[in-house]
Amino acid sequence: MGQLIHLEGLTKVFYTDEIETHALDGVHLDIAEGEYVSIAGPSGCGKSTLLSILGLLDAPTAGEYMLNGTPVAQLSVFDRSCIRNQEVGFIFQSFNLIGDLTVEDNVELPLTYRKMRAAERRGRVQQALERVGMAHRMKHYPGQLSGGQQQRVAVARRSSGIHRSCSRTSRPATSTRATAKW
Repeated sequence: MGQLIHLEGLTKVFYTDEIETHALDGVHLDIAEGEYVSIAGPSGCGKSTLLSILGLLDAPTAGEYMLNGTPVAQLSVFDRSCIRNQEVGFIFQSFNLIGDLTVEDNVELPLTYRKMRAAERRGRVQQALERVGMAHRMKHYPGQLSGGQQQRVAVARRSSGIHRSCSRTSRPATSTRATAKW
């Protein structure tokens, strides 16, 4: 498997009128495709900032970010958006499930933003829920599930939209740590 992510001297500084906040300072990181990575540290150390940059939601102030051999700085806004839509999945600590939607509908929701037929969406939802052992809860609502079950639904929602042939980033999470499979 090849080099998926390469960071060289990555820096992120947030500026306000009165202060500069150095969230990241010279980060060097290499992640191979298929490698599991965990990002841990105290509050305020830059974990979320790093994940936002890795997920193409933010850009570094300085340094180099190579994604699958491509300099991210050269990607257009449109290209970044396409990669986020098709290849990057976020699982938030609070899971962000919609309480008025069933498990099935929560997993299907991101797929409705793609040009995908309903039958393909339903198939992906079924497969994703089977992979996490939640297919038997398809018609349940998030409030009827335990925290661990809600987490598995969030993992299914993320994994239902990732194309295995072109997957670059996926992040099955634990409930309290930022954990990544790249």
